[in-house]
Parts: sequence; C-alpha cells; structure tokens
Amino acid sequence: MASFVVDMAKVFEDFVTVALREAAADRPGRIRSQFPLGLTEGGQLPMYPDVVHLVDGRPSAVFDAKYKIEGPRREVSNADIYQMLAYCTALQLSRGHLIYAEGEGTPVTHRIVNTDPAIEIEQHPLDLTTTPAQVLAQVRTLVARTMPARRTSGAKALATSRTR
Repeated sequence: MASFVVDMAKVFEDFVTVALREAAADRPGRIRSQFPLGLTEGGQLPMYPDVVHLVDGRPSAVFDAKYKIEGPRREVSNADIYQMLAYCTALQLSRGHLIYAEGEGTPVTHRIVNTDPAIEIEQHPLDLTTTPAQVLAQVRTLVARTMPARRTSGAKALATSRTR
C-alpha cells in the first residue's frame, strides 16, 4: 500500500503567502516570499522570512506563518518571538507579525524591551474552523491593519470631496 506525507506547515505557509498577496493586491508595493536577508554584516546567518511587503523597494512589513496552536493563555514559543525579532532587526522594522494556524480573539502585541526604536511583535490567530471565505476575510483584515492603503492623488481626492 502506497502512502504519502503532507507537510502541513509548508501548506499553511504557502496558503498565508498567497492569501496575503491576493489581499494586498490593491495596496502599494509588492509581496515577496522567502525574502533573503542576513543578520550579520556580509550576509552571514541567512534568514528567509515567509513574507515581506516592500514599498518602493524597502521593507514595510514582515510576516511569518506558524502552523502551531497558541497556548491556552495565548502564549507562544520564545523561539517564534526571537525569530521575528531577528527579522525586524535585519529589516529595520519596528513591527513584525506572527500568523498562527489556530488561536482565539484579537491580535496580541509583545513590546520588546531595550529596543530603540521600540520593536513590537504581533501574534495574529487565524480561525481555520470557519469557512474558506471567512478565513480569507481574516487575512484581508490583517492586511488592512498592517499595510498602507494606496493614496489617491490630491486632485482626485479634492474632486471626490467636492462631489459629496
């Protein structure tokens, strides 16, 4: 009897990447998956965040998908926080986003001490027990919270305000 194994962590990571890319289609910039960067000068200690949002070629947001369940009191592993802290440091970002396959409630923000500027790491649970449309709606909400909207030109905004 033949059998096969599915790496659900990779499936979840790929799903989150595609869902973020589609949800951010109307936002400025672009989504890059497995963005290569190094933590040290010269690029040693290579790292590959799952998703980086670039605007004008500069990182504006970083996301890492975790096919894990949050703990009963919404706790997460130290390793997840350390990994995102390294991503934020290397990308010079003040906020990073961990996306968990299961959890409850609203995002939790971890403020990292002794960082200047301050670094915050948000953990975002996705409720995968809902319908596919509802899961995608959760991703759209995440994008709305974390990525800047496309700006309208001043003339267009003025014309729109005059027609109201």
